[in-house]
Amino acid sequence: MKGSQAVDGESRAKFRPGKWIVASQVALSLVLLVASGLFLRSLVTLVTMDTGFDRNNVLIVRANLHTAKVPPEQQPAIFDEVESRLRSLPGVVSAGRSVMTPVSNYVWNSDLDVDTPNAPKGDAALAYFNFVSPGYLETVRTPLLAGRGFNDGDTKTAARVAIVNEILARTFFPNGDALGKYFRVHPDPGKPAPPIQIVGLAKDAKYESLREEAHATAYFPVAQLPEDAEEQVFELRTAARPSTLIPSVQEAVAGVSKAIPLEFHTLAEQVDDSLVQERLLATLSTFFGALALLLAMIGLYGALSYFVAQRQPEFGIRMALGAPRGSILRLVMRDVVIVLAGGLAAGVCLALIMVGVPAKNVVWARAS
Repeated sequence: MKGSQAVDGESRAKFRPGKWIVASQVALSLVLLVASGLFLRSLVTLVTMDTGFDRNNVLIVRANLHTAKVPPEQQPAIFDEVESRLRSLPGVVSAGRSVMTPVSNYVWNSDLDVDTPNAPKGDAALAYFNFVSPGYLETVRTPLLAGRGFNDGDTKTAARVAIVNEILARTFFPNGDALGKYFRVHPDPGKPAPPIQIVGLAKDAKYESLREEAHATAYFPVAQLPEDAEEQVFELRTAARPSTLIPSVQEAVAGVSKAIPLEFHTLAEQVDDSLVQERLLATLSTFFGALALLLAMIGLYGALSYFVAQRQPEFGIRMALGAPRGSILRLVMRDVVIVLAGGLAAGVCLALIMVGVPAKNVVWARAS
């Protein structure tokens, strides 16, 4: 038996480095799988969250009148005519127009001045803007919660008005209803800042990115642009697949001017394009996590095969002395359990550290 014990100890000593290597592989694969789970959860959260608008069945048509060499004084009338024609197309449920579209990575912001006690200052006074036509909110399905929408009476010469979202109303008018109140956009040096009356309250919606918390946002009538925007965007909510309307849109715009260049994509595509990074990280982390797990299993199998081959003399002696087959199997399985338990324990500890410290950086957004 002393010889058997010596062989046993020598085999275990030879096998110990292999066990540590396999256990490390198991731990690494577990950490990678947990990371992939976090990335997948982040992606699912971003895809399923309430964005404040409906991305489905919305065709986006970008028109540039500068390229078409339309004189600035004629541009507002051209944009109005194009929007009117697009709204009347068969298959168009509603149509709107804006300077920017949701989740386009374009930003227009400035500080607001309000005549209320303890008014926000500095970064807290920052608000985001968009200039939209009367049909915009209906088309993107951002609900109007109170007040009125824009109409044809909100012209360039009419009183300045705005629709604000819930965050802006809470931030700048915390003690009462924001409807009917006034604010000013912080002016550039030497420029006047006319008062702007709040006539509507809209639901919060994502502005620049799905990863961000919703910003204080104000919508202004596109007719009241402080300066002409030579490039504007038409949003068309369609009854059928948006791409089927592209030929009709091209024909309608050509009826106004054949020189106007158009760019087409859908709001759903624009949102999906903003998630390329998250999709890539989720895909790569899942692939490498699965690959690491496969390599760990192959390593475990190889190491145990070597272990069994090294201990064959010992197993033969044990069986010759009357040891049952079950005891031999238990010896092998004990080493399997030790390797797996050690790897899983180390992997769980590392995963807990990873989740506990940088989880806020992994999960960029949550439903608000």
